[in-house]
Amino acid sequence: MSSDDACDCVVIGAGLSGLVAARDLRRAGLRVLVLEASPRIGGRMQRTRLECDAWIDLGGQWVGATQDRMQALLDACAITRFASPHVGRTVLHFDAQRYEFSGFFQGFPEGDAPAIDAAHWQDAMNAWQRFDALAQSLHGEYPHQNAHALKLDACSLAQWIDANTSTPFARWYFEYMSRAVGFLGPAEPHEVSLLHALWGQKSAPQAEHPEAQLMHGGAGQVPALIAAELDEVIRVDEPVVSIRERGDALQITSTRATYRSAHAIIAMPPCNAARIVFDPPLSSARQLLGAQMRMGRCAKVLLSYSTPWWREHGLSGLAMGNRPCIELVADSSDPSMSTGVLAAFVVGDRYARWIALAAPARRDAVLDDLAQYFGASARHPTSYHEVDWPQEPWIGGAFAGFMPPRAWTECGDALRVPHGRVHWAGTEIAPRWAGFFDGAVRTGEDAGRAVIDLHRASSHAKGKLF
Repeated sequence: MSSDDACDCVVIGAGLSGLVAARDLRRAGLRVLVLEASPRIGGRMQRTRLECDAWIDLGGQWVGATQDRMQALLDACAITRFASPHVGRTVLHFDAQRYEFSGFFQGFPEGDAPAIDAAHWQDAMNAWQRFDALAQSLHGEYPHQNAHALKLDACSLAQWIDANTSTPFARWYFEYMSRAVGFLGPAEPHEVSLLHALWGQKSAPQAEHPEAQLMHGGAGQVPALIAAELDEVIRVDEPVVSIRERGDALQITSTRATYRSAHAIIAMPPCNAARIVFDPPLSSARQLLGAQMRMGRCAKVLLSYSTPWWREHGLSGLAMGNRPCIELVADSSDPSMSTGVLAAFVVGDRYARWIALAAPARRDAVLDDLAQYFGASARHPTSYHEVDWPQEPWIGGAFAGFMPPRAWTECGDALRVPHGRVHWAGTEIAPRWAGFFDGAVRTGEDAGRAVIDLHRASSHAKGKLF
């Protein structure tokens, strides 16, 4: 398609959501063009191959059984899954004390508790029950639609933690959930709205085990499989600069050309979509959304070893704690390979301190923490990859975007409302499983369906066959 050709829809962004939307449009017979600002497709889905032939995911990697739209996509792509490795004891490292226990806590404590002070543990569990009950009181597609939303949105998660916990461990437990696990996007508790954190627990609950499965070959293989249906309609390294509505069409200008299209789907985080100039301008609520929603500060570090040696010590490879650098690490080894893989995360204020270090010091900081969790063998990986997601120019962070206090009630209504002929997609705007692959697939499908319906209605009105 040349810049002189008109198309039915331009999809802006070739991450998972944009690719799903473009695929559905193409299957419906529409003329589609996909413009991607970065030099590659996939967005936050990215993988690389190790010398031992094992694949590792530099971006998102997990999927849960109740994430039905992502599960359906994986089935369609013939991608097989395996249970996230968790055989052995979990490690908790808190205030310089190391604990091994058979349970697993990510907002849904299971099995034996760590041998931490019983009063501290109970304080955390009591607070969690109150938090979950408050989350379950929310109803509707989005949290700001609830009667008590204004009060909840005026508070930060940190304020709720201060009012509902009395021990250092309980406070850290919720801070860890906010940072390393992420309530719809990792953030420091003082940065995120209490309403947003509660909505994360309600719409993307940890109790449904969203990290239950990994993919043979990695999640990063999915974008290329979808793109294979799209022939030559994807153009990378071509940021969109402006979108102007002129009569019954859009003029979409990139750094290379101007295209004419009946519709557009913007499949980008709201803060990145705000870089585009719109004529007519976006609503004030949508502009505020672009300014308010922030991407999580998160770097991912992948370490491989010749074998998953931690299992020989009875450890599952899952560890968490208030270490200086790594608060969460998980075994990500594919059972079809002999290689051991650990995925570690540096988030929030820890990320800010860590990224300021020189590369050798960053590596040392990661290895120091892993050695505290698992032992000295952790200091000798066969490969080391770190991905600085906040420095990705057209992404700006991970896992996803989050809402600061008051943002939901001030501009939440603008999340899904089309701007004339422009529709929105992306995991951040999903009412279910926002921040996960499933949220991206859902909104891509929804946006594609909306454009297909409009195209059919327009064709019918003009007396044309669809």
